[in-house]
Amino acid sequence: MTAHTSPRALLAAAPVLDCAARLFARHGSRGPGVSELIRRIALETGADTASLRRAFPTRTDLAYAVVLRSAHERVDGQLAADRPDLPAVERMASLVRRHVETGWRHRAASALAHELLPVLRAVHPARHREVGSLLRLYREHMRGIIEDGAAAGAFVVRDPGRAADEVLETLDSLLYWYDPEAGLSLDGLGAVYVDLVVHHHLGSPR
Repeated sequence: MTAHTSPRALLAAAPVLDCAARLFARHGSRGPGVSELIRRIALETGADTASLRRAFPTRTDLAYAVVLRSAHERVDGQLAADRPDLPAVERMASLVRRHVETGWRHRAASALAHELLPVLRAVHPARHREVGSLLRLYREHMRGIIEDGAAAGAFVVRDPGRAADEVLETLDSLLYWYDPEAGLSLDGLGAVYVDLVVHHHLGSPR
């Protein structure tokens, strides 16, 4: 896995990486070492321990694969699903709903990314660039939708790049407060964020 980080390879390892994400979320940055993580993943998923050890020699290797898979799913999914022929308001609403859904599903990976990226910058610059390039691609894609909406008069923004940054901050805020047990469904949450982004941040009239 450390030598093959294509989206296809990451997808094939999805059960392993889902389990790893749960373990990282449960125990935090100072949790079990890689040997214990591998042991638990093998027990929970049925994966071969020796193969896991070869794929993930270090804890950082495992965390990197979790974060990279999450970034690929968000970015590749959005680029594949976007409809440039539709009005910008519809495109942005679809992006927001998709972001909410993938963001919640990969919330452990999103939290892990905040810890991991500074480490990668220091010790694995190529990996840092790989994850960073995906995040920048997503941000630039969003900025393009905002620019299209502003040109069409649907959005009222002065700086599409700054607006994209503010929207991303707003979308990521759901990780800190959303509780599905409190009565708001994920679809309902998506509707809340569509309203907040499209009408509040981007100034589209109701």
